[in-house]
Amino acid sequence: MALACLAARSWRFDQIMTESSADEPLIVDVLAHASRFYPDHLALIDLATSRRFTYRQLFDRVRRLANAWSALGVRRGDRVMTVARNSTDIYEMMFAAWRMGVAFMPINWRLARPELIEIQRDGSPTLIVVDKEFSTSIDISLSKVLLRRPGEPASDYERAISAASPDHCFCGQSLDDMNLLLYTSGTTGRPKGVIGNWRMTLTMLMQSALTARLGPGCVTLTAAPLFHTAGLNSYATPTLYAGGTIAVMGVWTPESCLDALADPDLAVTHTLGVPTQFLAMSRHPKFADARFPKLQIAAIGGAPPTADLMTTWAAKGCGLAPGYGMTEVFGGANLPHDEAIKKLGAVGRAVPMTEIRIASEQGALISAGQVGEIQIKSPGVTPGYWHQPQATHEAFIDGWLRTGDMGFMDADGILFLVDRKKDMFISGGENVYPAEIENVLSDFPEIAQVAVIGVRDPTWGEVGRAVVVPRPGHVIDPAELLARCRGKIAPYKIPKSIVVVEALPLSAQGKVLKNELRGQHG
Repeated sequence: MALACLAARSWRFDQIMTESSADEPLIVDVLAHASRFYPDHLALIDLATSRRFTYRQLFDRVRRLANAWSALGVRRGDRVMTVARNSTDIYEMMFAAWRMGVAFMPINWRLARPELIEIQRDGSPTLIVVDKEFSTSIDISLSKVLLRRPGEPASDYERAISAASPDHCFCGQSLDDMNLLLYTSGTTGRPKGVIGNWRMTLTMLMQSALTARLGPGCVTLTAAPLFHTAGLNSYATPTLYAGGTIAVMGVWTPESCLDALADPDLAVTHTLGVPTQFLAMSRHPKFADARFPKLQIAAIGGAPPTADLMTTWAAKGCGLAPGYGMTEVFGGANLPHDEAIKKLGAVGRAVPMTEIRIASEQGALISAGQVGEIQIKSPGVTPGYWHQPQATHEAFIDGWLRTGDMGFMDADGILFLVDRKKDMFISGGENVYPAEIENVLSDFPEIAQVAVIGVRDPTWGEVGRAVVVPRPGHVIDPAELLARCRGKIAPYKIPKSIVVVEALPLSAQGKVLKNELRGQHG
C-alpha cells in the first residue's frame, strides 16, 4: 500500500506562470481598479490610532507617497526599507513601492542596532522610513531617512504625503521583477534577504482566492508583525486585492485580540496567529464568554498545533485551520478546520499551484508515513537569497525548495509537520522531535508554555530538557510531571530534566527562540 512517490500535487498552472516575457509589462494597479469600482468601501482600519481609509483615500495617499519618494531620489529597481511598528502605513508604503517598481523592505524593529545596520548595508536601500523611536538604530549616513509617527500630521511621513501631488502612472513590471525583500532571523548567523517577486505575489493571490473565500465583505484582522510574511501577506494583502478590509493591530495582546474578534461592529471574518497566541487567548478570562459572530477562518501556523488547542477552539464553534508556509514560499499547505479536527497534528494538503514531497537529504522520495524533509515546488517559491548565491544553491535540490522542516504525508496526501530539522536531536541512536514532546506536556493544566531542547549527555549522546512556564497559581513538581509522561510517549522521548522559568524567549511573531533557549539552558 506504500506510495513509492510521495508528491502531493494540486492544480498545475506552471505554464501560465512561467511563459511570460521580461519585455512584456505586467499591469497590477489593483488600487486604481478598487478606487474606481468601490471608492467609498473601507480598505484599512488602524486600530491603534482609530484611523480609517477608504479605497479612494488609500489610492490617493499611495500616489502622493510615490511622488514624495521620487522627489527624494527613489527610482525603479531601488529598495525602500522601513523600521516601523504595525500600522496601516505599512500597506501604503508597500503599494507606493510597488507603484514605482521598487522592492519593499520591512525590517524587524526589535533587532539591535548592529543587526539592523548589517541588514541596511546588505539591502542598500535608497530610503528608510523609520519610527522616531528607532531612528538611533540605523545608520543615517547610508540612506535617506523619512521619520514617521503614526497618524501625527507633523511627522515627516505625513507632511511628505500632504505636500506631494498624486502621481499619474503605475510602473510596468514583469513577473520576475523583485517587489519584496524580507529578512529572515539572524540568530543562526548572517541574516538572509529572501527575494519576493511578482510571480510569487500573484501566485499567493490566486491561492488565497481559491482557498480563503475572500471578497469585498471580508474583514481580515492582521495581528502578526508586518515585517514577517505571515502578518504582511497571509490573508491581509489578498484581502485588499479582493476589495475587503484589513484591520491592523498595533500591539498584540490576548485581551485586545479577543476584543477585536468579538467586536460585532468590526465583524472580523479572517485572522491568523501562531499556537502561542491562540493558547494565550484560550487561557484568558474573557475567552469563556467570548463569541466570534462573523469569524469564518482562524488560521494557525508557525508550529504544529496541539490536539488540546484544536479541540478547545473547536468547542467554541471556532475551529482553527492549520496551515504551512514560510518566508521562502508564501503558501504551502492548509486544511479546513472541519478536516483538521479529524486529523489532529495535520497542517494541510498542498494548496493550488503547489507540489509538496517528502524526501531524503539526497532527494530520494520517502513512502507514506515515513519522516523526511518537506520539499516544495511552486511558482510561489522564492528565486533565492539576496546577494547569497551559495545559500541559494544549497536551498534547492532538483528544483525543489528544501524547507529544513521534517514531516510526513499520510496516504491521503495530507502533510504532518514533525519539527525543524535543526531542532531534532538524537538520543541513544533514536531521532527525537521536540514538538512531539511539547504537545504532550502542553496538555498538562499547570503548564502555560513549554519548549524542549536537546542537551549533551555522556551516556545517550543527547537527552531532552523541558523548559516550562507554569500557569498563574500553579506549582510544578518536575519529578511528578515526568512520571505523568510515561505511557504517553516512548521512554527515550521523555525529557531527563525540567527547568521552570517565568517566561520563554519569543520572537516578534510569538515563536520560541530555541537558539536563545539553548544558550540559557543547554
